[in-house]
Amino acid sequence: LLFAMSRAANPNKPKKGAQPTEAELAAKKQKVERERIRKLIITLGDDNKKVVSQVRGVAGALEDDVELHGDLMSDTVVECAKCLPLKSGMFAAWLTKMAEKNATWCATVVSKLLEELRASVRTGRTSTVQLLLRFCVCLGNCGLISLSSVFQLLHEVCALSEGLRPNKGGDFGVFLALAQLPFLSPAAYKKAKEAVSKLIEAAKPYLAHRDPRWKPLLQILKGHELPDRLEALADCLESLVQADWASQAVLHVPGFEPADESKPGMPEFSLGIKAEELKKTVRLQVPLMSSQLLTSAGEAPEGGRMSKQDRWVLEDYILLTIEMFGKDVEKCSEQILRIPVLHSDFEAVAVETIFSQMLRLPSPPHLPLFYLRLLEAIAEKQVTTKKLIEEAYQALFEHSAVLDEESLDVLAEAFAYHLVHSTYQADWKHFTGESVSVQGQRFIRRAMERLQRLSFHQNLIHRLPEAVHVYVPAEPVAASGLPVVSRPEFGRMIGFVRIKDANENKVMEYCNWLMHLQPKEEQSEQPSTAAKPSEGVAEVTVNDDDANEAAGGDETDAKRRKLNDGSKDAASKQEAGKAEEAEPSVKQEEKEEGQGDEAKGTSADSSSKEAADAPGRAASSEEFGPAPAQPLPLEEVAEIVAFAMLQQGHRTPTHMSKLLDGNQKVLIRLRPQDEEKAHSFAKRIVRCVLDFWRASAQRLEIVMDMLLHRAVVTPRAVVETALAEKGPQGCDSMAVWNIINSVARKSLERSQAVRVELALAKKLGKEDSLEKSRAQLDEAVHENAELFTLIFTGLVKNYQDIGDKDATLRNITLQRISAIGRKYVAFIRPLVVAAESRIPGVANCPEVAAVFSTLSTL
Repeated sequence: LLFAMSRAANPNKPKKGAQPTEAELAAKKQKVERERIRKLIITLGDDNKKVVSQVRGVAGALEDDVELHGDLMSDTVVECAKCLPLKSGMFAAWLTKMAEKNATWCATVVSKLLEELRASVRTGRTSTVQLLLRFCVCLGNCGLISLSSVFQLLHEVCALSEGLRPNKGGDFGVFLALAQLPFLSPAAYKKAKEAVSKLIEAAKPYLAHRDPRWKPLLQILKGHELPDRLEALADCLESLVQADWASQAVLHVPGFEPADESKPGMPEFSLGIKAEELKKTVRLQVPLMSSQLLTSAGEAPEGGRMSKQDRWVLEDYILLTIEMFGKDVEKCSEQILRIPVLHSDFEAVAVETIFSQMLRLPSPPHLPLFYLRLLEAIAEKQVTTKKLIEEAYQALFEHSAVLDEESLDVLAEAFAYHLVHSTYQADWKHFTGESVSVQGQRFIRRAMERLQRLSFHQNLIHRLPEAVHVYVPAEPVAASGLPVVSRPEFGRMIGFVRIKDANENKVMEYCNWLMHLQPKEEQSEQPSTAAKPSEGVAEVTVNDDDANEAAGGDETDAKRRKLNDGSKDAASKQEAGKAEEAEPSVKQEEKEEGQGDEAKGTSADSSSKEAADAPGRAASSEEFGPAPAQPLPLEEVAEIVAFAMLQQGHRTPTHMSKLLDGNQKVLIRLRPQDEEKAHSFAKRIVRCVLDFWRASAQRLEIVMDMLLHRAVVTPRAVVETALAEKGPQGCDSMAVWNIINSVARKSLERSQAVRVELALAKKLGKEDSLEKSRAQLDEAVHENAELFTLIFTGLVKNYQDIGDKDATLRNITLQRISAIGRKYVAFIRPLVVAAESRIPGVANCPEVAAVFSTLSTL
């Protein structure tokens, strides 16, 4: 009774389930225990204070868990070593402490570490290899592994560069070996000074013959030569030698000393990989050092500027932290601010490094939005960085005249995001007045185009200062006043091209009517009077649905009776403007009228016979209006259809997509069969889209992508037409370059997908699929080469046509050639190397030939 009353008072109270078994309780307890162990290891060193006490405490807390959870602990340690750049020394100290009571387990950890290192080297995972090698060096600093074993491993890594050119993986071994030396402790350096010198000497022959001719292609600011990180590393090591290996940027856990011998039971430190194994699989493009936007000018702080070695290490920390925490902005910002570097330049160097990574060439590792959010997250946690971020923007604005074109586009996008976040507040001094440079004007216009995509036109006019309104683009609306709109054929085509109840056959009938073409049925009955169709033009064949539509009592007949009763011109306008709204009323009128009225309608059978015997005669003259005196050319008809589709689908991208779903086959059926005529046809369609959405770059890109995806136009037609645009708002416009890059990426994605299928077929041993995939790959590679040849040919032609008319536009075009080449060189290297013989015009332009010569060294 009490139980029943309790349930009545609280019916939502959960019923008691079955009691868990002992096995379930044990599993739950084990899960909690495993989470405790992982948390203790992962959070080790989160607090930079009392590091030694933390190491000892965690070692004491986990030393008894090795027997039950040894595998979990070893896997966790290795994962932490390759994912947490700031804690390499702390984990090494903890593992050394654990070896006092669990030496065998520590040996298994080191073995797993070496296995992971070998796998990462073979697959070219540069950052993982770098962190695992750093962990090995820290194990040497703490005395778990002998210094001789550590340097033997580093010599093997350095030897991976033997006989390889920089662009064939030569930088991989030397950079990774030397990059570990700054993390050697001063005590370890004193014991192994000779080993350090030998490693540096072993790398010198490669560095002496290394000719980084590609560096100008990667410079963000032209004329501001920056060393790459390998060149800067060589200077860093010299600076460390002079400072007796003292560094303020590297944290070494006190209480641990290096040893001449490894701890008992430790495995042999050997890589066991030769340079020949990596020749075709591993590539490393060493990035440049960060641009000193803030630390190169102005007075130095009281303690002086940060030393070379500390700056190199700090940048290394930031780069690796961004790579490892790139999926979580908040965690990434926290990790950057936890870097144990106490120097007045720390915040400035961090801001410079993030900006340089955002503008990195040939392309940044993450989207510009990521870096902007990272800067915002840092500014929220460290308020003093807000001023530095604004100063960095202003420094880049000052150098806009020498900013690389790709970097300029990225900066414009980032600045647009920044304006939205800062409620449109900024220092506009670089973009107002009469002294604004041409590049400065190009940049702010590009930024406003991006900003308009994030907001809307009237908001920009309302929120932005009046002095910069001149740079705000026009309202992104469809073009008006196009010549085709005034044509009567366009007005009638609008009535046939519909989103709802689309009838592509009716549109094709009207197209044939305009070209004086007749359906196949009529041609077969009257061969002597039928007009000859244009070559390759598809004609409409009336199918069963069309015959039923033409029958008595049909919607078309009702419309015809309505046309006979009233003015033909007025009815035509009403049908063109309100076709969809008129359908229900027409059907109702049809029901009210008698179907036996022979004066206004015919029976279903007689109407079907009439439609079959003479389609397009009296009916077409009434529906389609008077036929043109001369047949319209195919491309002119296609232009009318294209503009009608664009007009009907202009409201939103969804409208356009739905309209194409029902009408795209019209353009495909109109397309000639002859290859060159079909190409000319596709170019005409592309030109229509460019003209219609000239004021809205975003809608232009969306519609062009739709047409490419549906195979209505071809990549070749898009590229040729886009590059034929003239003037600063032509081939230099943001929309044109977004479209060209989109076409290039999709072409490469198709070839990469075929490569994956080929690799899968090889793995599974499917001979039939193997041959098919090889044929597809050859075709895809050929298509890629043709597409990029077309892109480069158009750019070279534009460069030659500009001549001495516009030095700025000429330089921009040359930079565009460089940008396309460096972004996709890994996929089109044979074309780049043989550019003078395969790309028309390159051999006659020394400046262009020099660009391709430099690109071949990447």
